[in-house]
Amino acid sequence: MRSRSGSGVRLDRILFMVEQTICSHQNPITALFANQKDFPGHAWVRDNVYIAQALWALYRAYMKCADFDEDLTKAKELGFTCVKMMQSILECLMRQADKLEQFKKYQRPLDALHSKYAVATKGTVCGDADWGHLQMDAISLYLLTLAQITASGLQVVRNFDEVAFIQNLVYYIETGYRTPDYGVWERGDKTNQGIRELNASSIGMVKAALQALNDVGDLFVDGSRGSVVHVLPDEIEQCSAVLSSMLPRESFSKETDAALLGIISYPAFCVEDPELVAQTRETITHRLLGKYGCRRFMRDGYKTVLEDGSRLYYNKSELQQFEDIECEWPIFLCYLILDAMYSKDDEAVEAYWQQLESVLVLSDKGFRLVPELYVVLREHVSAEKAHPSTQPRVPGGATPFLWAQSLYVIICLLYEGFLLPAELDPLSRRLSVYEKRPPCEVQVTVLAESADVQRELRAHDIHVQRVDEIDPVFTILPASALGHLLEKIGESKKLNLSGRPLDRPIGLLSTSRLYQIGNKFVIFTPQFMDSRRSHLMYDIRILTDEWSSELQYIYASWNSVSISGRPLVVLVITQGMLSTEGLSHFSNIHLNRHMKSTVIGAIKKINTGYLSGARDCRVVMKDLSDFFRTTAVSKMEFRDKKAEEMLRSVAAEKVQFTLLTEDATEAKSEKMASPRGPRTLKRGESVKDRSAYSLIHKASMRHRSIALDSNDADLIQLRLAYKSRPRDLHEMDSPRQSPPLGQKPLGLVKEHSSGELRQQLLKTTRRGAENETAHRDLKTEQIMEMKADDLLDLLNETTVLEEQISIVHCLWMKFGPDYDTELGCQHITVRMLMEEVHTKACEAREWALVRLTAGLLKKQLEELSKAVTHLLVRQKQITVGMASKKEEVITCPKTNEELEKIMNRAYGDDANSFTLAQEIIVYLGSLVRTEPKLFLEMFRLRIGLIIQVLASELARLRNLSGTEAAETLLTVSPFELKSMIFSLLSGRLLEEYAEDGFHYGDTIRETRTGIGSFRRQIEERKSLRKSTRSVGGLDIPKEEDEEDEADEDDFQFGIWLRHRRIDGALNRVPNGFYAILWDTVHKMPHGVKINDTILHWGLTQEMTRKEIKFALEVEEALNRIAEPEYRELVVETLWLLGRLEKLVLLEQPNIPRDRPLDVDHILHVANQIFVNHNKQLETLVLECCASSNPNNTKCDGARSICKHFYDSAPAGEYGTSHYIIRALMQLYS
Repeated sequence: MRSRSGSGVRLDRILFMVEQTICSHQNPITALFANQKDFPGHAWVRDNVYIAQALWALYRAYMKCADFDEDLTKAKELGFTCVKMMQSILECLMRQADKLEQFKKYQRPLDALHSKYAVATKGTVCGDADWGHLQMDAISLYLLTLAQITASGLQVVRNFDEVAFIQNLVYYIETGYRTPDYGVWERGDKTNQGIRELNASSIGMVKAALQALNDVGDLFVDGSRGSVVHVLPDEIEQCSAVLSSMLPRESFSKETDAALLGIISYPAFCVEDPELVAQTRETITHRLLGKYGCRRFMRDGYKTVLEDGSRLYYNKSELQQFEDIECEWPIFLCYLILDAMYSKDDEAVEAYWQQLESVLVLSDKGFRLVPELYVVLREHVSAEKAHPSTQPRVPGGATPFLWAQSLYVIICLLYEGFLLPAELDPLSRRLSVYEKRPPCEVQVTVLAESADVQRELRAHDIHVQRVDEIDPVFTILPASALGHLLEKIGESKKLNLSGRPLDRPIGLLSTSRLYQIGNKFVIFTPQFMDSRRSHLMYDIRILTDEWSSELQYIYASWNSVSISGRPLVVLVITQGMLSTEGLSHFSNIHLNRHMKSTVIGAIKKINTGYLSGARDCRVVMKDLSDFFRTTAVSKMEFRDKKAEEMLRSVAAEKVQFTLLTEDATEAKSEKMASPRGPRTLKRGESVKDRSAYSLIHKASMRHRSIALDSNDADLIQLRLAYKSRPRDLHEMDSPRQSPPLGQKPLGLVKEHSSGELRQQLLKTTRRGAENETAHRDLKTEQIMEMKADDLLDLLNETTVLEEQISIVHCLWMKFGPDYDTELGCQHITVRMLMEEVHTKACEAREWALVRLTAGLLKKQLEELSKAVTHLLVRQKQITVGMASKKEEVITCPKTNEELEKIMNRAYGDDANSFTLAQEIIVYLGSLVRTEPKLFLEMFRLRIGLIIQVLASELARLRNLSGTEAAETLLTVSPFELKSMIFSLLSGRLLEEYAEDGFHYGDTIRETRTGIGSFRRQIEERKSLRKSTRSVGGLDIPKEEDEEDEADEDDFQFGIWLRHRRIDGALNRVPNGFYAILWDTVHKMPHGVKINDTILHWGLTQEMTRKEIKFALEVEEALNRIAEPEYRELVVETLWLLGRLEKLVLLEQPNIPRDRPLDVDHILHVANQIFVNHNKQLETLVLECCASSNPNNTKCDGARSICKHFYDSAPAGEYGTSHYIIRALMQLYS
């Protein structure tokens, strides 16, 4: 008998251990495993995949270390067993192909693939609603393992139907970055209430699976292109962005989770940032690691002696009882050892190995077994709570725990030297955290749609090819065509599977490479260059701004998705972008020239080779053929159809690239019979009966204004503070034309006249309201008497767009959108007329009319759903609706239909706000992707308050009333609106417009807002300057220098009030605010009271210190405050209360023990101290709150707080913090 080497004997011993401890649980027919005593015969997908990894590792070890033919036989047997297991799991999943098809379309939890199956039959073992089956990590782990095993040379996939199913599994998981699931532990959030969450461990595994399948090539291991699985790189990048924003947090309810070890190291290796990897590892070991392993997460009650086994769900109040006695799981010591091995940290390997050896259980046959967990016995609970990690624990659950035992086999093979870590990672995923590729320059090709466009560009020294001049081997198609092609990839008639759902967006990275289809190379233009998606694309500055931001996005993201070759972006310039002769007959020549200069300027900037912005970007602009050899290429094959036929069918449905040209607009209009004859509209032809039109116009105008918060009283406060003169009734009652954007703000009113002005304006406002009420019934009666023919006759008389829209609007309100006007003896409904005037308003860039008509038609921006997703997956919730009424909260990604219902509930009667709110959400979604740092101090974005702040800033800048400011806001172009939002998020105050509108960072004055000013010790503003003396009610004349000084000083008036309004509207809080507030609430026996809402002490028992669910509870309380400036003062008070630790650590503090700590009372006491102090100093407060004159009324500060208190700096001798601290000391020390 031949002798074996020492290493061979040791390897056989490991194999024998596997046969006795793992394979003994295997079904000989299906090759599936089960070992849960509570669920006999149930095979979990996750457990079986890890067992497959262990068998695969043994297979590789025997192939590497075989001494004799017998060793090769063992290797083949292990390989076949591993493949059979993977095929059995695949068969289990394929039996639910119908559920997969439904889930792709609707993402309903009940359509999810099951997470466990019957060991003997491969069928289901429980109902769709009887288990938390939606586990993205389990399916992704299977795909990741499939890719790694295939890359090592073993073939699991056997036919093209299985390839199609694997492709559909990719479509199943590719939305994982925005799909809340039940997570690794199958129970959802930690209360076990069945609440699904976005889990970082699931998203990480999704990313790893997508990357691995993208890298593996073909699944048949023979080089055939037909077995290639296609992965869109944009979905990988989305996962990366979400992970970066979440880690080291696991989910809303879990500060961190030991399951994250599986994504920062073996098997996923999906985090490329070494600092984030180290931070996540440190967080887990610091908070969760114990003597026997790691707790899964904080306050995990699973299988503890205090858990009530008779019910699945926990009561929220009982979570705190699990603290410090959570079960510890040895499996995570295996993960930590693997992590140390791949990090080449030998010292950590030895430390964790010794710790693991001490917790293993010896079987009767002498094998080391890894138990599922270790439990604190009931008699030791009190002592463990008093002194954590001091009491003995006993093994609990399954022993061996097959998932853990499989990982133990792998680390034994690595520790004994039979395998190198690299041999378990044939796709080299582990290297991504160490090897950094330099940024890849973005290749840009600009093409002219026609010869006219080419000549126009050439006149500006821009030399480009026409679309019809490129080499015939290339085909240019829009991004929507790629969507149609992907709809065909993955089709299987046998399995009744379609391809990728057509309604899913095509990302920018996916359209930035060449696609080889047959003998053609297809280039897809970016999706934002597709045919008119919304009215936003009519603002050419939005389009060119998107060029810049998207090129920077490609530059920053390309390397992270591991695509060979450089990105290529093709921009097609159409006549509509440059023409000065009639993109629209309504458009003025100045506007069209400005459009042309914007496009040409953008192209010239690209041609310089460098784009500056949030991310500096290197670009190179050349002809298409010059990039052929350097561009990334992906090959598409269609097994059942010829590639050329497929391409021709898709090209036949090709749509135009961007703005409709004049010819296309006319052709579209001709399909609808014109109610007014010729298409050419002349501004000179107007309604002859002006009195009738006046009634119609006023009725229309009453339904056009956006609804501001009723508590804002049309922003009277801002009008009082900044308006220099009252308007008469006629001027206030009638709408007026908005001032041009280049108009400078007028001089500010002197503060000492505000009291007198207030009374006059309030009287004027009341008179206006009374007169409006008196006339409204008469006007309504006259309009109701008008017949449809009367309105249609007026419509036929006019070609003025404003008049047309007013009349159609009146028809809409009086007869409804489906009323048949029978114009031109054809079926022409009011809705069809509204669609036509909407198109013309878009062409004319009449933004107020665009927003009105879009809102009436309930048009939803195509970008809305994607923008909402961008915000939510980065933990930024959204509310829509008015702050003083019921707001609709959006907390998880929604379908277009769901968003439409939410917007209708929030803005059902407000057409303008319906459109404006969508625009703001789209801009926020764009900015959170390109400028994530702007959102660091925010958790919930309230669209209603943002609209109010934008209107209030316009009221201040242009010296307008609240109603006028709201009307003016509607006239602002989309680009200007986006720029205003950017400025507010940046912490700057808008001071004036440039002539050509806003530019990021241009024409903006003032400094960063936010309570972070406490740290920077902002210089105190002299808001307490002495009031100017007056004699007999007359102002004392000033010298010219004095006036200049006063004007400069007056400019400062209201600056901190505005800061607080902006920060309050944006829900901006200081860093660590929620954790500090948790500490405060925890110390208060009856909690903290905010605006009649109590944050009770029990919240700290239900939720941990940095749990996002606690932050949600705080936001619920703060969001009930309608006045943003008051909300910000409340935040400042809570922040100070948490920072003043000595105040609440006194042995005999005066803190109430029988009632909550009342924050509102603290603020009112601070305000009174402020007023009394300023009364002594004889400051401006004497004219309002500190006045001894009974005829002087209180100022208009929200919640009876002096407006000068709102307008004080946070820090400094006279700052708000000074008075709040004095109030706290007065009340509680």
